[in-house]
Amino acid sequence: MDKVNVLVFPAGGENALEIYEALRYNLNVSVYGASGKSDHACYLYPHDRFFEGDYYIDSPTFISSFNALIEHNNIDVVIPTHDTIALFLAQNREQISAKILTADARTASICREKKKLFELFKENGFCPRIYASMEEVPYSSYPVFIKPNIGEGGKGSSVIHFYEDGCSWIDKIHDPIICEYLPGDEITVDCFTNRKGERVFSGVRSRERVQNGLAFRSTSLPMTSEIIQIAEVINNKLNMFGAWFFQAKKDAQGKYRLLEVSCRQAGTMTLYRHKGINFALLGVFEIMGVDTTFIELPCCLTLDRSVSAVFKMDYEYDTVYMDFDDTIALNNQLNTTVIKYLYQCVNQGKKLVLLTRHKRDIEETLNNFRLSSLLFNEIIQFGWDEEKTDFIEPHKAIFIDNSFLERKKVYDMYKIPVFDVDAVTALLAP
Repeated sequence: MDKVNVLVFPAGGENALEIYEALRYNLNVSVYGASGKSDHACYLYPHDRFFEGDYYIDSPTFISSFNALIEHNNIDVVIPTHDTIALFLAQNREQISAKILTADARTASICREKKKLFELFKENGFCPRIYASMEEVPYSSYPVFIKPNIGEGGKGSSVIHFYEDGCSWIDKIHDPIICEYLPGDEITVDCFTNRKGERVFSGVRSRERVQNGLAFRSTSLPMTSEIIQIAEVINNKLNMFGAWFFQAKKDAQGKYRLLEVSCRQAGTMTLYRHKGINFALLGVFEIMGVDTTFIELPCCLTLDRSVSAVFKMDYEYDTVYMDFDDTIALNNQLNTTVIKYLYQCVNQGKKLVLLTRHKRDIEETLNNFRLSSLLFNEIIQFGWDEEKTDFIEPHKAIFIDNSFLERKKVYDMYKIPVFDVDAVTALLAP
């Protein structure tokens, strides 16, 4: 198979960023991203592989401009990352100049609307009870749960304890759906269906800590016959292809009830990717006609995420002057963040100069840490009677040292950027 050019669209959501991470290091794939607005993707993608423009599906020129982007970059596969966009691309698949890695239009439409979804599966015994209006809800059935028919991430949803509150909430959202309240544990089931329509993987994970609809803590859980039956029914009644998922929650009797189904990849599918199931890569291979398989690690895995940051600096440099003691090594251990940065500099062709007053032979110490002196373009070891400023050529240079006094001396003399050890993360490429 020739190298496949894959476009992630839109590219800035958490699930889109997960797809980028899943594909970026694979030898068979070149990853591109596109978004209709400035988002986090512009900090991650190489500048020639990320495109920001008027890429909105409600624009009358969307298909022509999107095809121009696809054709100019020889895109083979588009992976939609939003439910509405997945539906639009599925409906207009024949007009798009690349393969669309998603389910068919009927499936995407049913997944987008919970009323259609619950109507399809109402005879299968795993849907929550649905009420046509607040007047239909018996007093004994409170609380109930109201959410939009079309929506994601819990937006517009609320637990309702009283009739008046329900009427008020319904007035606030478009096309509401009233469901029984489910008090039990909530799960997500990540699935993959190959091009033959076979559901070849399903993995259960918890939703222990959720913010804005995204699981910030999630643990892989054992599969049960109840869950696998739900997955099989969904796959049999819908024409899934590639990665998809559904969410379910236990009712008061401990039975799982379906919440939603989506025919796109989820952001927290990264949990099962780290267990060996690379959903995005499997999908690319399948849509290109390549048979796939995988190895799932036989262990429980827990993911816990936090908001992380990447940085861009408007200063171009080609030389890094760096201290050793308490900068590269601290408490007889290497600072792995700094080590990562050093090898990033090697990849980028930057000059590395080690400036140190290390008491022992620095090459011997480097060897003890299993670091080669060849990592550095130059090693300058000197005594306390000399200043680090004596050895710095400031043109397009930066200085890294744990000592504020040393940083101040360098900055006062040369006015070049200086960094403490904790700020090295600002220099890391995403």
